[in-house]
Amino acid sequence: MAPAPAAIFVNEAAGSARTRRVRRTVGLAQRALNADVHAVATRDQVELRQWMDARIGPYRTVVVAGGDGSALNAAAGRDVALGYIPAGFGNAAAHLLRLPRTPEGIAALLVSGQEKPLDLVRVDGRLALFAGVGWDAVVAQRYAEAGARRLRGWSEAVLSSWHELTHRYHVRIEADGKPVHGGPMELLVVGTTPFYGRGMVVNPGARPDAGRLMLRVYEGPALQLALEAARWLLHVRPRARGIAATQVSIETLDDRLLPLQADGDVIGYRERWRLDLEPAAVRIIGRW
Repeated sequence: MAPAPAAIFVNEAAGSARTRRVRRTVGLAQRALNADVHAVATRDQVELRQWMDARIGPYRTVVVAGGDGSALNAAAGRDVALGYIPAGFGNAAAHLLRLPRTPEGIAALLVSGQEKPLDLVRVDGRLALFAGVGWDAVVAQRYAEAGARRLRGWSEAVLSSWHELTHRYHVRIEADGKPVHGGPMELLVVGTTPFYGRGMVVNPGARPDAGRLMLRVYEGPALQLALEAARWLLHVRPRARGIAATQVSIETLDDRLLPLQADGDVIGYRERWRLDLEPAAVRIIGRW
């Protein structure tokens, strides 16, 4: 039987998609899967999604290098298995999928790894592994606007967002229709993965096969959030409690609009957001 048709989608605007390591991984995966390769260079998420939608149809295995958030949305509802080649700064999905560190290991996993259906977060018509409302969305926006310059750009985005960090949002949060928080907040995290970028464990207990979302409200103030961030980096459980739900809503209690990011991409600013569980939304190749 002939192998199912496969493709590799490369977004060369991603932080490291043009590096020798990623190019070698793409080459090895192309040969291992007998895959077509499609390349683009864009930071516009709408353009990237449209580009993927126009090309994904014939394939049953799709591997993405850069633009993994758009790939989740393009693959949802299709008979396709999604693979991943890390090609950005955060690479949160790489930690969830327990991807090997070498090009050879990643290429081998794409051929022999297990496919598993993953639950996702749905917000404003978009699917994601995690979403954040508040300060981290401000950082994500400034990082992108400055050109997504990896560690330097991220550090500059954090420093330029100090004002927002010291002026907390005042919000009301409900989980499955029941109030869980009312008052000041630095950020709300909702997802089906414990990981943020760089392997930080921001939302322990979140799982992509649990049939529920996990949410955490990081109330702050700034010093408390800094201590929580140290726990994320050290993989120590944060003090903010985890709450399981299938639907989460957050609304502002003052005149500040709430910024939201999904898988690191800023979706917008609103007075109110609703986030829902999308069960078994995509099939992803990993080491499960």
